[in-house]
Amino acid sequence: MKIFERLVYCVAVVTLVVTAGCSSGKPGDINGLLETVPADASAVMVMNMHAMLEKAGCKVNGSEVVPGKELASVLETTKNQELRKFIAGLRDGGIDPSAAALFIEGYNVYLTGFVSDSSKFKEYVEKNSDSKFVKDGEAEVCGNTVLTPDRFWICMSSRNTVNTEDIRRFVSLSPKQSILSNEVASRLADISHDVEGWGDIKGCLNSLGLDFTTRATATMAIEAMFVDAVEFSWNLDFQKGKIVAEMDVINSKGGIAKFNFPAARIDGGTITETGGTADAFVALAVNPDVVKKLKEETGGKGMSMIGILAGMIQSVDGTCVAAVSESGNVRGVISTTGHGTADLSNMLGQFGFEVVKEGRLLRVGKGAVEGAVSAADAAEELKGSLAGFVLGGGDKRRLTDAVSSVSVTFKPEKGGLKAIVKVNGKDSKKNIMQSILESHD
Repeated sequence: MKIFERLVYCVAVVTLVVTAGCSSGKPGDINGLLETVPADASAVMVMNMHAMLEKAGCKVNGSEVVPGKELASVLETTKNQELRKFIAGLRDGGIDPSAAALFIEGYNVYLTGFVSDSSKFKEYVEKNSDSKFVKDGEAEVCGNTVLTPDRFWICMSSRNTVNTEDIRRFVSLSPKQSILSNEVASRLADISHDVEGWGDIKGCLNSLGLDFTTRATATMAIEAMFVDAVEFSWNLDFQKGKIVAEMDVINSKGGIAKFNFPAARIDGGTITETGGTADAFVALAVNPDVVKKLKEETGGKGMSMIGILAGMIQSVDGTCVAAVSESGNVRGVISTTGHGTADLSNMLGQFGFEVVKEGRLLRVGKGAVEGAVSAADAAEELKGSLAGFVLGGGDKRRLTDAVSSVSVTFKPEKGGLKAIVKVNGKDSKKNIMQSILESHD
């Protein structure tokens, strides 16, 4: 969740920054940005600044963008000195707020966008670095920043270095050499969300710097879950009081990668059966055919942990949910066929859980559980999904003060499995970008 929070915070800061500057009035040329992203990039993210400015309540008068009352208030009242300094410098930094793109090539991460006033941009960059811009052909370089006639490039994976030859290569790419040659990634040019992204699965795993064993395990898990999974696409929208992000796994033909297992859907009524509140709710819908398939595949392979587990859970049928507290206590419900539950009950008992059978349900418990999320709210967020969890805002190690809950769900859709992340703000009437920035005071 920290990675997602940082992404959202960065997007919110960029949006706040551009509201304090002047706009050229032209629409975001996202296609122009993508033309300079190399085809071998492992991931790309584009941001529609125009849409976010409007959602933030900004008004455009000719070439000037006027911040709405909410964001103007943040500028005036924030106690976060680092944020105040950052914003104060960038409000006159000569950045064109039309659009921006971030991409990964190899182990380097680049941020690129348009410049409306190169003199102001250079002044700001030099003021906040230990060096001056130096002419390098048609480009100018200062630390990890390159300035071309109307574009800036920042190598975000380095503090004070950037390879200008790479930038020249990006600028001179032909259509076949750019990311636009990829059918799925090229769809980003017709952006319909605040933020959209694309990634190559293997390329991203390599870029993360994982060791061979971890990378191989992740690859095997993805191959086991999906048919011909090679890419993923995602989007994110800032809405009043919440953020919604979605992700799909894509096959080599540009369509939704098929999910390999028979899917079931979480029953909200079973979640409400747990009752009370908790710091988090975790749920999974189990299709008996999945358990049967696991038993068949491991039946002729001698001793197998998966086979043993499949035998123990063969009575599971339907929604399984656990309400969890930060202390590690658990209160849960397991849906079953109503018979053959002895092995499962014994196994849970060995882990210290109290198990009570009530018809087709096994009620499981260990200690007292309470928290910021109610069973009813968790049911509303998780129903209809294959699996998911809801995390309450009580744990400040994971969530900011602006957030009441975060849910992550995986929903069967078009033969695949769509991941959906929802961040719910504590103030449903306030722009959540403002709330997130205020929480970092």
